[in-house]
Amino acid sequence: SSGINAEYGDDADEKSLTEDLRVAFAKITVPERVFQGHTVDEWYPLSGKLGVEAEGSINLIISYTTMPMMTVPYQRIHYPYVQAAPAQFYTPVVPPPVVIRDQDIDTIKDMFPDVDKEVIRTVLESKRGNVEGAVADLLQMTGDQAAPPTLPSQPTPPAP
Repeated sequence: SSGINAEYGDDADEKSLTEDLRVAFAKITVPERVFQGHTVDEWYPLSGKLGVEAEGSINLIISYTTMPMMTVPYQRIHYPYVQAAPAQFYTPVVPPPVVIRDQDIDTIKDMFPDVDKEVIRTVLESKRGNVEGAVADLLQMTGDQAAPPTLPSQPTPPAP
């Protein structure tokens, strides 16, 4: 005998989106004649929630074949040494820090007196000092649907 004389089998419902549930099971004793080279084609009863051997049956075709033992002689595998290329490091380009001018904060504060200066500073930083962009963001933040305030114009130098 081969040392194998019984097989335990489970039948599952194979749900694709939920957990598979065991529907039935069987313990099948392998007939001795299988080990003598015969093929067996038989029906086996299944057990489950309905009771012992009350879940239907399954048809199994069982055969047994001996295979020659394959041995592989020990071989030392040589991995040639390959020198790795020197590591190259990527240095990210970091933009220079933005200087937020107090004059810009005061100008925007005049337009939005209810907004805290630190909020204005943070918005200006996020816009990298762009006053017009900060005003547009503050208009959205405050829900002001009115026309955007006009920025003070720079004085025109006197003509020579």
